[in-house]
Amino acid sequence: MKQQIADFLLENADPSIVLRVKKEVFGCLSPNEEAGLLEKIILQKIVQLIVRSQKPDGWFGDAFHGNYVGGKYYDNMEVGLRYLAEKGFPHDNEYISKAVNCLLQKEPFDLAYSFKEPKAPDNDYSYTSFGLYLYRSSIILRAGYEYRLPKGHFIDLKHDVDFSLANFANVLNYEKSEDAVDTHRRKACFKKGVLWPCMYHLRMLAYSQSWRSEQNKSLLAECVSRLSTFSQSGVDVYTYKRGQFISPCWSFLFTSITDGSINDEVVSPSWFDIMELYARCGILNRVAVLKNEYEAMLTLIDEDLNLNFKCSTTKNSFYWSPYSGIALETDWRNKLKVQCDVLFRILLIMHYSNFG
Repeated sequence: MKQQIADFLLENADPSIVLRVKKEVFGCLSPNEEAGLLEKIILQKIVQLIVRSQKPDGWFGDAFHGNYVGGKYYDNMEVGLRYLAEKGFPHDNEYISKAVNCLLQKEPFDLAYSFKEPKAPDNDYSYTSFGLYLYRSSIILRAGYEYRLPKGHFIDLKHDVDFSLANFANVLNYEKSEDAVDTHRRKACFKKGVLWPCMYHLRMLAYSQSWRSEQNKSLLAECVSRLSTFSQSGVDVYTYKRGQFISPCWSFLFTSITDGSINDEVVSPSWFDIMELYARCGILNRVAVLKNEYEAMLTLIDEDLNLNFKCSTTKNSFYWSPYSGIALETDWRNKLKVQCDVLFRILLIMHYSNFG
């Protein structure tokens, strides 16, 4: 099935998907062919929106984490950089390298981030599933810069990757997730100082290599397995910061570890995103819930590659945000293009899954 999906995508999919199938899945893309595909990708409407928003210092748009009032979905630093990387632009592309260099040149809490520097004794790592480091380091890693930053720089990717694993590991200290929560002014909040994993921690692990020993992969699998046994009540939990209630960055607390199921009546596009991240971490075959989801996914693709499930195709499902996005095709009103995007994510999940 893997080869069949790849052949289908090479014939029908967007140039960015063709590029990534050849380069990432099969490792057989020549420099000339890559350059030709990138020439097509750079002309696309959303890509043009992002690159035209890049300022002389390398910053995309006028915001960092998410869109601003009057802004678009893509012309901000976080989504713009992640989207270009997802479209297949390499780390040494002029737009990518200029953006990363901009992050390296800015002060740790430059006004451009719209993040206030924590007051001592707190620091950027003091608040559960929240902090500027999460957004900044995750997009730098996604851009392919794990081993490319200057030594001694204040952005310490190795530290942030290790800290991400530590947040996952801490769940093993709890028999039930409720023990990590307090109540402040009738709102559920993480207890002060609790480490708890979120979507950004998972992204950092998925796009880094330094943590990958067999022991650590087994540890991560054990942690995700434990998370899958906790309550999925959907209760909103906040990070309490000096009298403020802050929404954490998609923490894996009181929620599904896969944002629903492939067996749901309507499947969230985020399901494919999260499953791909788990696959990239090398734990899909080590966690029973993830393995079951993977096997169920395969049964829902028929011999003609029709998808026997309904994927959400609302406007919000198509657009990218700091928290989600899988659409590399340019028109989700076209059923074939939706099929190509979904099949591409399925191909990546299969490629990284470590199943036979």
